[in-house]
Amino acid sequence: MKKVIVLVSFILLAACAAYKPLAPTQGDADRAAKTNPEITLTNLNEGKAIFEDKCHKCHSLKKPFHKSEEEIKAALPIMAKRAKLDSHQEELVLQYLLTMTTKP
Repeated sequence: MKKVIVLVSFILLAACAAYKPLAPTQGDADRAAKTNPEITLTNLNEGKAIFEDKCHKCHSLKKPFHKSEEEIKAALPIMAKRAKLDSHQEELVLQYLLTMTTKP
């Protein structure tokens, strides 16, 4: 009986744990800068903050990391409009998502 209680408790805790999007590192910024020299760690962190602040209102924050680059690029303009992001914010979120989605 103890094992069942422990197992159920563990499952409940795991299900309730909040997912936090990946924090970009300087290595991520350096990797992204190879294809876009304008990307910096500061840009990636700004994109992450916007992503966390605006995107969680409608859906799970984990979900975009399971999308391809093409799917992200197709969906982001629609989502940015719904989230009332300006073009600069949209670009920061795009940089963040593409960089962190392709993380090796």
